[in-house]
Amino acid sequence: MILDSGVLKMRKMKVLIIVSILFILTAGLSHAGQFAVSLDNDRATAGEKVGLLLISLPNELGERPDFPAEIICELISQERKFAVPANKAIMDEESEQTVTAEGARQQYSFNLPSEAQGQVIVSFSGIAAPRVVLDVASVQKGDTVAEVTETGKATQTDGKVYPTLDSMFTLSQPYHKNASSYQPVYFLVGVNPEESKFQISFKYRIFDSESLLAESNPWIKGLHLGYTQTSFWDLKSSSAPFSDTSYKPEFFWLSQNYLTSEHGILKGLFFQSGVQHESNGQDDEFSRSTNYLYVKPILVFYDDDSKFGLQLSAKIWSYFENDDTNDDLSDYRGYFDLETEFGFADSFVFNTLFRLADRGASFQLDISYPLDKIFGDALDVYFYAQYTNMLAESLLDYQERSQEIRFGLALIR
Repeated sequence: MILDSGVLKMRKMKVLIIVSILFILTAGLSHAGQFAVSLDNDRATAGEKVGLLLISLPNELGERPDFPAEIICELISQERKFAVPANKAIMDEESEQTVTAEGARQQYSFNLPSEAQGQVIVSFSGIAAPRVVLDVASVQKGDTVAEVTETGKATQTDGKVYPTLDSMFTLSQPYHKNASSYQPVYFLVGVNPEESKFQISFKYRIFDSESLLAESNPWIKGLHLGYTQTSFWDLKSSSAPFSDTSYKPEFFWLSQNYLTSEHGILKGLFFQSGVQHESNGQDDEFSRSTNYLYVKPILVFYDDDSKFGLQLSAKIWSYFENDDTNDDLSDYRGYFDLETEFGFADSFVFNTLFRLADRGASFQLDISYPLDKIFGDALDVYFYAQYTNMLAESLLDYQERSQEIRFGLALIR
């Protein structure tokens, strides 16, 4: 059932009055600013846009928390978890006039995942706000769909709405949900353009985590295929050739979080183990290849209030079947590395990599920053800077030390 805008506004006004009364009655119990939340409609259809009203409540000192530009909504639907962003909506003049001392208000909206259905619990990361419950109906062929437009008005269409080509592409791609990001994806130009660099990477979960086989054998949920490609690009030469490329397919197992209860800021304990091949695709004396067996424990610390996080991991590996042209690779790359990643989830993040080998130590520092902080919500890429002082950064010249500074953009950091 689709409600007209007058009824929706009346409901919002009632919610605002009720929340204001509750706040007056309980103001003395809380010193910290917090938010109240109401949904435009407590029923929705999978895949459609959901509107919510966030009300900023003052504490006893009259201070109100600021409205964030984006809220991360954490959805739980039939034991599946989703994290989706809710963005600010443009408030019209009438809405702006309803802001009072009892509570400022701001409209947000988010898109329901197409896989969500049934009773969905919605909680909010990074703000003090209560959970809300949404009844979500799955879409069947021929169903009538209520679509919320950018103006906030609902329109009625027959059948499911496909707003983008991607939404139609997934009709014949039932496995697309198994693909996800892995290592950073970036394009960097070197201070020395001869040493420019780009990298692509993804991983793919082999088994459906919701299948009967996975439910009876939970360990298979962690089986993945991974692929990372790192290319070194000589942008100074007239033909801009690639000086070397490393192709790194792998097969690995990644555990679920071993921490199933509250441990303060310690949020994650994971274990990864696998086999990786690496080669540069060249022949004769320029051919380089190796294979690794590795193990990698991972610790994750995160503070929900400040959004500051720290990830620590140690990777230990063993070589097998090295190419004859690089049989001493272990002297330059060693047998382990230590990686740290720290920073704020919505700001600067720093990543360091340290290796120790017989021929010396290697170090890499990566710094990234989301450009929407500078240019607004329209640009979803990161500024990325990298400093390397490494042996065997590339396979072709593995016996040489690379000392480079590079700048560019990243899609995944």
